Amino acid sequence: MNSPHRRHDPFLVQWLLFAMAVLVLGIVVGYDLYQDHDRVERREQERLLAISRVIEENVEQNLASVNRVLADLRKEVLAAPISAKFNERLVTLAEAMPSVRTINILDRSGRIRATSRAELADNKTDFSQRDYFKAPQQRASPDVLFVSPPFRTALGVFAINVTRMIPDAGGEFAGVITATLDPQYFDPLLESVRYAADVKASLHHGDGIVFVHMPHEQNGVVGMNLDRPGSFFRRHRDSGQAVSIFYGTVLAIGEERMIVQRNVQPAELDMDKPLGVAVSRRLEDIYVRWRRDLQLKAVWFVLSVLVFALGLYAYQRRSRQFVRQEEEAAKALEASERFMKTIADNIPGMVGYWTNELRCGFANSAYLEWFGKTPEQMRGIHIRDLMGEELFRKNEPHIRAALRGERQDFERKLTRADGTTGHTWAHYVPDLDGDRVKGFFVLVSDISQFKQTELALAASEAKLKAIIEAEPECVKVLAPDGTLRQMNRAGLDMIEAEAEQQVIGARVVDLVVPEHQAAFNALNKTVCQGGTATLEFEIIGLKGRRRWLDTHAVPMRDADGQVTGLLGVTRDITAHKQAQQELERLSQIDALTGLANRRHFMVLAEQELSRAIRYGGSLSLFMMDIDHFKSVNDTYGHQTGDLVLQQLGTVCREALREIDSVGRIGGEEFAVILPQTDAAQALEVAERLRRAVADTEVALEHGLPLHFTLSIGVTTLAGGANIDMLLGQADSALYEAKRTGRNRVCVYPGSR
Repeated sequence: MNSPHRRHDPFLVQWLLFAMAVLVLGIVVGYDLYQDHDRVERREQERLLAISRVIEENVEQNLASVNRVLADLRKEVLAAPISAKFNERLVTLAEAMPSVRTINILDRSGRIRATSRAELADNKTDFSQRDYFKAPQQRASPDVLFVSPPFRTALGVFAINVTRMIPDAGGEFAGVITATLDPQYFDPLLESVRYAADVKASLHHGDGIVFVHMPHEQNGVVGMNLDRPGSFFRRHRDSGQAVSIFYGTVLAIGEERMIVQRNVQPAELDMDKPLGVAVSRRLEDIYVRWRRDLQLKAVWFVLSVLVFALGLYAYQRRSRQFVRQEEEAAKALEASERFMKTIADNIPGMVGYWTNELRCGFANSAYLEWFGKTPEQMRGIHIRDLMGEELFRKNEPHIRAALRGERQDFERKLTRADGTTGHTWAHYVPDLDGDRVKGFFVLVSDISQFKQTELALAASEAKLKAIIEAEPECVKVLAPDGTLRQMNRAGLDMIEAEAEQQVIGARVVDLVVPEHQAAFNALNKTVCQGGTATLEFEIIGLKGRRRWLDTHAVPMRDADGQVTGLLGVTRDITAHKQAQQELERLSQIDALTGLANRRHFMVLAEQELSRAIRYGGSLSLFMMDIDHFKSVNDTYGHQTGDLVLQQLGTVCREALREIDSVGRIGGEEFAVILPQTDAAQALEVAERLRRAVADTEVALEHGLPLHFTLSIGVTTLAGGANIDMLLGQADSALYEAKRTGRNRVCVYPGSR
């Protein structure tokens, strides 16, 4: 027998081979990425070199053409004196060269002798301090093309001048011919070579000052001196080479870039200073695709390694399990057969198998016990012989259907071997071999106890339903969503429904008046969360009748304690509510006149005063007193006095508006609050009311009708006030009306 170490050797070898394969794959992927990085770098170098060469050639061509023009002009100046028409000649030449803004001829003192610019023709400025003048003056070489550093011209333009010296007859310095290069001419050239958004291109002087830069959004670079310690410009200049390629931070803009520096100094031109071309790209943008490829390949590599590692692990695990499974298969089969027989014998029901010839192939102990058979008696018995003729006839349709391949489930009442009767639930499951039915399995459950429970539950539900139906109050069951599940006859009568089917599934809250619906929904929510709740609310029945109801609700729960609905008991309290409302109304009115009593009037007055102060409306108030009312009582009796008071209430209701409030605040004293009424309007209303009272008659049982009059004090809200203050003001005005003769209206002085 092999040792454990020897059995595991093949798995170790597999892992070593896998590790070597991963290492080789990693080397291949890494080398491919390295090669790709190198290709990207070379391609970008070639592009930058090519476009810098294009710029160089264009600038060289411009310098060469400008140099030829300057040389020809010098010959003309030396051949003949400068005439007035020479300016026109310079204008023509400047217009013929798009890269040139201005051509000037300066004498040895630095003053303009001729110019292509009309605005400089009469300019007496001394230009002798300009670099483009001083350089040829100091060197005095007629063959050199002098290139000045960029500067601000007299016309305010940032430019470079290229200059040729004018010698006198003895070869000494006699002046200069100079051309101003236009930086805008080079913009299209630099823009045309920008093959990507991050490409930047510039022209600079040999001393390091930037002349033109693209793109324009970084024009702060124009005029910058690149000659700094560690700059790419200085490194290129110190190298002495015509072209240099650098990587790193460009100091002028502070970005990591690949940059090509190239000198512009044609061999055929003797230039005192070269021009320079710089073209660059941001390193981040150059390698963006390469980095994306790096990430993708890294993810692919890691995923591949993980997948193959997991696959190898699963394969080895499966291989180990396969050996164990082969060894355990025989034992498992034997144990399974024993186990299945044990299960079948201990299932609380009859389990059996019948062939398509209706012979018993298997029957568990419950089967044997029910029919009172031994295993030997059951083996091979025909199902008709086991059941008997009557039971077989009842079950035969199900048996034939099972033999056609159709599953059968049905309830049946069976007689046991001991003569007792039980209820069963039978399942016939076809045993299919392709399209052929070999037989069918039988599972029969004894549901006698369940059947008895079901019958008892039905009887209990019927009894409960009878009790609920006899209940004089509304009993209802709601689902958690508020829909109606059940309601007794008393409840149906409350909501004016003819039958339960008319409202089952409807939302009860829809019958509740709008102002009580939020409270009704809150009650449902509380109960559905496990609480109990009560509520008084008003409904509108299906036939339009309004009722006040009082309900008490509790949650209904299932066997797990979960709330499944709401049970509510509701009674009709409409009569109680009406009586309550009538009592409330009576507590607010004067029983004799039907007007508001003092307490209710004060509440109404406070409300109107608050509204007037808040929204800025006008408000007036009357205090009224029946003139000589005591004499009426003394002369005619209190019954007649009551008639006078009632008649005054009637007149007030007829003469005043609905929004006006009248109250009896004393024996014969009355008050009126008039919203949205100013002083003039209040006086008019008071006079109209006074006249209406004076014209009123009170019929007596004996004698002539009785007439009575009214004194009225009027005040109007002016600024901040309270009801007591307004009543005091009106009372003061009333006192004045009574003092000055009665049957008149007086206005409180501060109200005018």
